[in-house]
Amino acid sequence: MSERESSGKVKIATLREVLNLVLASKRDVAVVAIAVVVGSVAMLISPYILSLVIDEGISKGRYEAVPMLVGLYFATVLLQWGTTVVRTVKIEVIGQKVLKNLRQSLFRKYMEASLDFYNEYQTGDLVSRVINDTSTVNEAIVTGLLNTLGDMVSMMGSLVIMAYLSPQLTAVSLITVPLMIFIAKKLGVRLRRTWREVRERVSRLTSVVEENVSGIEVVKSFGLEESVLSKFDRASHEVYRTSVRASILAGLFFPLMNVTSSLSLAVVIAYGGFLCLNGVISVGLLVAFTQYVNRLIGPINDLVFMYDALQSALASLDRIFAVLKSEKVELDEGVELEKVRGEIVFDHVWFEYVPGIPVLKDISFTIRPGEVVALVGHTGAGKTTIANLLMKFYEPTRGRILLDGVDIRTLKRSNLRKFVSYIPQETYLFPGTVIDNIKVVKPDASDEEVIEVCKKLGIHKFIERLPKGYYTDVGEIGKRLSLGEKQLIALARAMLKDFKVVIFDEALSSVDAETEEMLRNALRELLEGKTGIIIAHRLSMARDCDKIILLSDGRLVEYGTFDQLVQRRGHFYEMYKAQIKELELAGAQQQAVSAGAAFEEGKHSKHQDLNTSGS
Repeated sequence: MSERESSGKVKIATLREVLNLVLASKRDVAVVAIAVVVGSVAMLISPYILSLVIDEGISKGRYEAVPMLVGLYFATVLLQWGTTVVRTVKIEVIGQKVLKNLRQSLFRKYMEASLDFYNEYQTGDLVSRVINDTSTVNEAIVTGLLNTLGDMVSMMGSLVIMAYLSPQLTAVSLITVPLMIFIAKKLGVRLRRTWREVRERVSRLTSVVEENVSGIEVVKSFGLEESVLSKFDRASHEVYRTSVRASILAGLFFPLMNVTSSLSLAVVIAYGGFLCLNGVISVGLLVAFTQYVNRLIGPINDLVFMYDALQSALASLDRIFAVLKSEKVELDEGVELEKVRGEIVFDHVWFEYVPGIPVLKDISFTIRPGEVVALVGHTGAGKTTIANLLMKFYEPTRGRILLDGVDIRTLKRSNLRKFVSYIPQETYLFPGTVIDNIKVVKPDASDEEVIEVCKKLGIHKFIERLPKGYYTDVGEIGKRLSLGEKQLIALARAMLKDFKVVIFDEALSSVDAETEEMLRNALRELLEGKTGIIIAHRLSMARDCDKIILLSDGRLVEYGTFDQLVQRRGHFYEMYKAQIKELELAGAQQQAVSAGAAFEEGKHSKHQDLNTSGS
């Protein structure tokens, strides 16, 4: 099978799937079909009635027949109007249903997808599929195809009646059709593609604005304003250049189509006038014929445009169904536990993000219920991977992870995550208030319950000091709060939900002394009676833990209490010494800076004293 045949079959299969979505609204589709048929019949009858008004009424002086025929003509016009309204509304309803279903299916897929899926796609691309691609499908396939159905009925009906009324005039009227099709294919298709390019350029311009406004602190701190402005100017110029090209094409295309349509009518009127003068056809028939020509030309334009729109929509559909058919999902299947004690066992666990490249290598350890363990090691040692596996974001390549003796692969993900919580270093906050962000794990919690939890954690006073206390708006992704403050809110979430196992990725190296003290105290309170895993970046954080697991290059190299590991004078001891030296060096540098500042201040003061005595 050739590549073209294979592609054709894929497109037909894709189109069939979206047509199934359309046909799911059977009643609405039936109403549209009836409205199309009735409206088309009324539209095809009206020119013929007009011809009777002229030929049977006015030309023969039978004025008594004119009011009845005019009334009948007006009735057909009203019927066309009514069916058009019904058809337009119902097509929009069908389109919006398909749009809603596609968007819901995509977003549900995003919620069910595994982290492997998100490693494959960029965030902006996934958003584009939900917003832009679904809209393209709605415009071109749903609205476009259903309206094309009416165009086809109108075009075929007009052609049949024209051939019946006058084969000669029909042949003459079709002379300009090849020219119209040629113009539509050459200019019309280019115009539509240019419009699509304009939308893509505008999308890129929007991305430039969004990226740099979101990262304005980085832009300003590194003095990147000129570089960003230059990038924006280039993107803006591309929008301008493409828009101008689209305007030129539109300025050529639409007048040309109008001229071609007018030429077709001119030929029909000229030849029809000749036939009238020779008594071959009547004046009324000629008038009716000109209207049928208009009803033939319009749908031809629409069909040519529709072909290119359909290609664009099929590309969007392929993008949509590529996501919907992805097998990288988190299946929520398995057994459920009623309660857990919190015992965690890693039994000879191996894991690979990329096949053949192990990130964890034969990891085995046991954490008893209520025990707090620190995971330490250099960047890339595998600490976060252990958290990801325990949360069942990924599954071990080999080996087992047990929760209270049960292999977590056999547990429903939703059930596991009722008992196990992961607090990452970069805590995500949703737009809204502080109290809303704490309640996100338990929406039915009362304000009093949240406040009580924060008091217990010792962070109540910190929240009260915020501009509006618990009702302070945290801003987009929590940008009005510091990293440490966001982690305090994450701890409150975990306390409110009362998870039995808590995994905490500390960020103490990035917080001030006061926030660090609050975090330590709050974490100590949170972990009371719970099993805790702390990914510790400061080894001093590990001192308070029951056990320490040291990872290096994906292997467990040391395991024991803080004192035991220090006494062994192994890897942990060397890391601890190195970190102490860094802290001492940082302290010495700070003292030197402070001393220098004091010296400069003293010099300045002495200089002022000399000036004063001299004066």
